[in-house]
Amino acid sequence: MDSDQRDSCYRGETAETLAWRIAELEQENARLKEENTYYRNILEEVPAFVFTVNRECQIVYLNRFPKEHYAQATGMYVREFVSPEEGELLEAAIARAFEEQRQQVVCICGKHTQRILQVWYTPFKGDPQGDLVVGVSVDVTDDHAKFAEVLQSKDKIAEELAESDRRFEIMVENTPVPVVISDLESGQVLYGNQALAEFFATPYETLREKKTGDFYVDPLQRQSLLDRVASKQPVRGVTMKLKSERGDIRHAAVYVDRIKFAKRPALLGCFLDISAHKQREEGILRDRMALRRLLDTNERDRRLIAYEIHDGVVQDMTGALMFLQTGTSMIPQDADGQSEVRRGTQLLSNAIGEIRRLLNGLRPLSLEEGGVVAAIDDLVTRMMDENFAIDFRHDIEFTRLAPSLEMAVYRTVQEAVNNARRHSQDDSASIVILQNGKSIQITVRDEGCGFDPTKIDPHRCGLSGIYERANLLGGKARIVSSPGQGTLVKVILPLGDYLESE
Repeated sequence: MDSDQRDSCYRGETAETLAWRIAELEQENARLKEENTYYRNILEEVPAFVFTVNRECQIVYLNRFPKEHYAQATGMYVREFVSPEEGELLEAAIARAFEEQRQQVVCICGKHTQRILQVWYTPFKGDPQGDLVVGVSVDVTDDHAKFAEVLQSKDKIAEELAESDRRFEIMVENTPVPVVISDLESGQVLYGNQALAEFFATPYETLREKKTGDFYVDPLQRQSLLDRVASKQPVRGVTMKLKSERGDIRHAAVYVDRIKFAKRPALLGCFLDISAHKQREEGILRDRMALRRLLDTNERDRRLIAYEIHDGVVQDMTGALMFLQTGTSMIPQDADGQSEVRRGTQLLSNAIGEIRRLLNGLRPLSLEEGGVVAAIDDLVTRMMDENFAIDFRHDIEFTRLAPSLEMAVYRTVQEAVNNARRHSQDDSASIVILQNGKSIQITVRDEGCGFDPTKIDPHRCGLSGIYERANLLGGKARIVSSPGQGTLVKVILPLGDYLESE
């Protein structure tokens, strides 16, 4: 568990508040998707082509489109639907709509359909940046007169188109979005705007000395983009890790189109900085991981408590109840049955003490203050005070472990030693804890009477608890014993991200 995850776990947020935050975000996303679908359905039913284009005369949105001739219209330029001359006419009308901020009307002939279309362009008032024009196209094939008028205005349109190109160049140079045109094969930068130079922290004058492969943390990323372009897959918002000349790493959404530039195949690319968005995503991921760890820890604690109570408290209290019931049934009004009552009372008292020991020992003070080695040392001392000798050896590199793993190691040793003390008919045992790289090995051995593991009551949770703890933490447990040969308990647990940094 890294420091960010532990901060998220202990900064005051609970599993419930984290879950609510995630649920609220998902509900908001669902609402936005529903609204988007509603308005999109309305536009698709309009009996005309409704679209928006940007200053580059590129289609940003189209309500519906017949796919007989084009697989997808979005992202195409308006000139691609008509002849070169009429493409200039359309782009000039779009430029005038931006410049004069009023409606423009033109007529053109579709390249494939040979249908005459009348197109209205008007500035999109809903765009705060003023970078979009709304267009409506209606079939007016029967109105040849209007179409003839459009053809007669070619010279004027050409002049306006040249002015539009000049404005377009100014706009690209001053846009805050990094834009680059590079050679398709070599990646040599053929053009880059001021924003591109700032994004990659390189002098504007030296942009054409660069290759776009140098922009990526992994140069093979450019090859993956080339493969997508070659297979005609859209490159729209593909997330890439980019680096500046200073070595700063940024996440960017990359948009790439294949174009012709100076009569050579080239790529037009734009980079949108999404580093802040990625940081928010990583924060949500950390919160989710923290929530999962909290839930896992709570579940493990509940299971461990169940094993302890079952093997200790429940059995003693059941025995005490049996003695009390037997004593009560055996004592007549005038007979002496006080010994059985006293025996049952004593067992019940022992059970109550066991409950207190468990409740107070869910996380022993020695484990909290000194770690797992100190806690086992304390356990060994208490066992030796009860005339049970223990040889404890350890060879470890860590100072502390995560609380959940420390508790698991301690409970495993405690359970194995208690079994040896109660059932081995021996007065000693040994404990060895070793660290092997990214794992910890726990061995508890006694030379007592041993037992047949296949004949153990499966409802007893002592030994099964050792197996279960190991499984919960992704480790393995093995118990080897036979009558007269002693018992070996061996558990291997992965350390992984349970190591705490000092």
